[in-house]
Amino acid sequence: MTKYYKLTDEKDCTRDTQWGAGVTHKATGTGKEMCSAAVIHVYDHPLKAVMFNQIHANFTSYHLWEVQVKQVVANDKLKAGVKQCTTVRQIKAPIITTNQRVKFAILCALKVYKGESFVSWANNWLSGKDRTESAARSAESAAWSAAESTARSAESAAWSAAESAAWAAAESAAESAAWSARSVWAAARSAESAAESAAIDFVALIKQAME
Repeated sequence: MTKYYKLTDEKDCTRDTQWGAGVTHKATGTGKEMCSAAVIHVYDHPLKAVMFNQIHANFTSYHLWEVQVKQVVANDKLKAGVKQCTTVRQIKAPIITTNQRVKFAILCALKVYKGESFVSWANNWLSGKDRTESAARSAESAAWSAAESTARSAESAAWSAAESAAWAAAESAAESAAWSARSVWAAARSAESAAESAAIDFVALIKQAME
């Protein structure tokens, strides 16, 4: 049986909805469209909830809840949509650093993009051999040129991952964290759309990024 999880802000709210131990809410809309009143968003793993927070609810401070759900009607691989959700208990949220987010973006991009210069840079970054801004900018430029010529999502994933690494090397913690959130979205979405048949395991990639 799949377990599900939900993020709320520090006051246990999502937008105008108040949650808490034993609180149940039902979706008010019809259908199963994500990001609408038709579903309530949950995650099938706590690591997804925290990794994708910045591209979904973007809570600065948050609580992570274990939930019980009814009628899962949608799943875009990043989050799920359900018709009914009960927040059961708070659990400790995993901590994911900016560099781990960048590493995750790079790992996503590597799943779908095999450009030689990008792969070489990515492996050097992952091993810690070269995490300089100049190397990341070079990989970004190569991936961007490929993306412009082919308009493929795989190249876009590589470009975004490389640029996030460049920002992490060059900018303040707050600025690089903001860029890493964008790179996570672009790389994950690109990996999903470019390799649906590959059944990419995002949880496994997050765990690898946190090693």
